Amino acid sequence: MKIAIIIEHFDAARGGAERFAVWLAGQLVRRGHEVHVVCHDAQRRIHPRRAAHQASSHDAVRSGHADGQDDPIIPEGVQVHRLGGLKISSGVGFRLFGRRARLWCQRHRPDVAHSITVAWAGDLYHPQAGVYRGIQAQAIAARDSQGQMELKRWLLRLSSKQRTLLALERRAMRPYAAGGPWKIFSLSDMLSVEFVRYYGVGDARLIRLDNPRMDELPDLGTLGALRAGFRGHYGLAGTDRVAAFVGHDFRRKGLRWALEAIARSRTGWKLLVVGLGKFREYIELAQRLGISTRVKFVGPTRQMDQVYAAADALLLPTFYDSYGFVGVEALSYGLPVVSTRFLGCAPVIARNDLGSIVESPKDAAALAEALDILPVSGRARSALAARAREASAGMTADEFMRQTLAAYEEFCATRSGGRSGG
Repeated sequence: MKIAIIIEHFDAARGGAERFAVWLAGQLVRRGHEVHVVCHDAQRRIHPRRAAHQASSHDAVRSGHADGQDDPIIPEGVQVHRLGGLKISSGVGFRLFGRRARLWCQRHRPDVAHSITVAWAGDLYHPQAGVYRGIQAQAIAARDSQGQMELKRWLLRLSSKQRTLLALERRAMRPYAAGGPWKIFSLSDMLSVEFVRYYGVGDARLIRLDNPRMDELPDLGTLGALRAGFRGHYGLAGTDRVAAFVGHDFRRKGLRWALEAIARSRTGWKLLVVGLGKFREYIELAQRLGISTRVKFVGPTRQMDQVYAAADALLLPTFYDSYGFVGVEALSYGLPVVSTRFLGCAPVIARNDLGSIVESPKDAAALAEALDILPVSGRARSALAARAREASAGMTADEFMRQTLAAYEEFCATRSGGRSGG
């Protein structure tokens, strides 16, 4: 099949959606398909105000250069079409990219247009970012006070790009006959509920499909050395209880509440903060909470195997994660997960008793208690790690691709009026 993947940025370093797009393109090529990626750009762009954080990352400190600057990002055999144009940080630029992507598909007529961006929903819409109405609701909820919540609500209403996202999302929910996508992939039960709550989209329109594990299962024989090396670099003792917080958007991922939970912990947990963001306010918060010596700001890193090997748990008090790739990654290393009901893969954690899912990201007491009751040694810890690895092992690329290709074939078989790309 000739398949077009629509994504704004074809760059795995940007985040979960972009990483998934790169992975999907590579998987499709390996299965013999002709793959075209239609994107705004396909190279890393680091905002000058973030360059200092990037330069102080774990990888840069260890190797002497910024993380991944020369890493290849395009899988072999994938044809990339960079549309360029206005910056898509604005509503106008975002709409223009969607229009140009649609026109590209009308001109080149792929069998399937698989869109990972709401800019244009294509034939099959795969909203890795989530449901924007839900994202905006949780962006308001993440604020610290009622006044800040009200201010954020008004800022969202005034933002051209945010209004554009909601308008495009409403268009993506239209029936296929009215110009919407044929089907919508739902990454999690949480998203399925939001599709119904906000747009009245029923099960017949949704393809419920969990994200896969994108990396191979780790070599258990190497974890001991990785653990000792990473902990040694950050001055962590072998007996320390260490949680990892992983994510670029510190506010949405709940870093403040992760720090509050560490401060409330009765068993002296320490925290590795991994990701790209505005560190200063969180360094100052750690100081006010009296836990500066228990928090290590790692910065962005591609050495996530070392992070997971060094940790005893993943702590992610997220306000919104459509699925949560980091949760699956942590499980593959045998780590329990302490998170919230706003983590898309939370049912996997709860169903297999692989940590704790709390109701509110702001419930630092519940988060701390969830950490304190985790076993970090002995038979209970070994049994938990084995269950976590087993759960992750079932999230295979082959099964995900089987269901995705089945959706492609069904679309091609039932397409009416030749509306591919249109």
